Amino acid sequence: MSYIESNKNQNWLLPLSIKDMIPKDHICFLVEDFVETLDFTKFDMIYEGAGHPAYHPRIIMKILVYGLLCKIRSSRKLAKATFENIVFMYLSEKVNPNWRTINRFRKDNPEFVKNAFKKTVELATKNKLVDLSFISIDGSTLKAYAGNKRYFNKKVIDKLDKAIEKMIKEDIALDELEDELYGDNANDGLTGMDRKDMKKIVREYNKSKDKKKIKKIIKKAKNELEKYSLKKVSISDPEARTMQTKKRFAELSYNTQLSVDKNQIILANDVCQDKHDVKQFIPQMKNVQNNIELNDETKIGLDCGYSDGNNIKFAEDNDIDLYVPSRAQAQKLDGKRETLNHDKYEYDWENDEVIVRGVRLPYHHFYIRKNNGKKILVYYNKEKRVRKHVPEFFRERLRMKEKMEKLESKKIYGLRKITVEPVYGNLKQNLGFREFLLRGVDKVKIEFNLACIAHNLQKIWRLKASQGC
Repeated sequence: MSYIESNKNQNWLLPLSIKDMIPKDHICFLVEDFVETLDFTKFDMIYEGAGHPAYHPRIIMKILVYGLLCKIRSSRKLAKATFENIVFMYLSEKVNPNWRTINRFRKDNPEFVKNAFKKTVELATKNKLVDLSFISIDGSTLKAYAGNKRYFNKKVIDKLDKAIEKMIKEDIALDELEDELYGDNANDGLTGMDRKDMKKIVREYNKSKDKKKIKKIIKKAKNELEKYSLKKVSISDPEARTMQTKKRFAELSYNTQLSVDKNQIILANDVCQDKHDVKQFIPQMKNVQNNIELNDETKIGLDCGYSDGNNIKFAEDNDIDLYVPSRAQAQKLDGKRETLNHDKYEYDWENDEVIVRGVRLPYHHFYIRKNNGKKILVYYNKEKRVRKHVPEFFRERLRMKEKMEKLESKKIYGLRKITVEPVYGNLKQNLGFREFLLRGVDKVKIEFNLACIAHNLQKIWRLKASQGC
């Protein structure tokens, strides 16, 4: 068999510029041009004065954004790429920032990164690539940088706090410390697994030189337990929450939110600790309106996770053309058997009476739920002794239910499947963004903003290429 002839030991005659080795239509040039337009004057003030010169922040920003497009997110791997990868060499302008510099920039500049994301929306708008006829909002959980083996209840956290306190104040033997904390005490309410995991952590913490830093982490975990009345908290990332994934198992995660136009440009994004999407519609709409001016024709599509009277009321009050099915309607739209019974009653608009199985129920009173503070209205028929509890904005829900029964509304709602859902698919599958590398809400917001910047630049690049630009 014959093979293509190669010249293993032949000397290379490289071009004078690395740029000449990169294809002219490469996406790195869009990344470069975009980053060059950002305002770095804030960094000029930070870095002025005596000391060793700093790497220009534009270099770090280019490395981070292009790294996401290459599925490289680790700061160590990014630093390595500036020595080995021609495109990274070009974007880093032939300097090699170390991984600490890259990591420090990524976690310490939330406002700069947030404004940079907004600039991608402005760039797409300037190039007439944004289609505001339809906007879809959706949420998805992303795994936090935390494991279940460091996920403890208050009893364990208190014992760890006590252990760290003793390590700081006393030069106590490890065996003595372990015996005092959880040796043979069977009445401390801890499981065998709790003791095993805690023993491992205490040994690890005992080797650490900076025990005061560990003390701060434990204090943060205790604060989260008390502030949010949690049963358990992670000492790896106290701000992460257990959430159910698409595969129906729980893991420590954050809830990410995206608002996407018809062309799959991300208009707004956010990260929160809420396990459900229901409270995220209003903040997302405000984020969208801060980033871009909507028109009167814009339609907003949401899945049934956002189906709540407060959201529908907000949309009506602000003239937002909203399309959101109830959970029962969503089951029907997805071709599933209807097992939910939400809003299945009639209402007499003139007489303010709820009708259940032919029985008319006039308004009786209201109460406030203790668990969530929601106002619930009670309609009651004294003669028949039949009552119905409905949410405060049930009238708005009924209007939306009627709206979503129309064929045109179903078609508009169906656009979600070709707008926001593919964007999450691109982030998770193509960009490899399936879990966070940073910890804490503020820092994971930076990370998610960077991912959204990368997605938008990629989408702008492809849309312009399809138009022959």
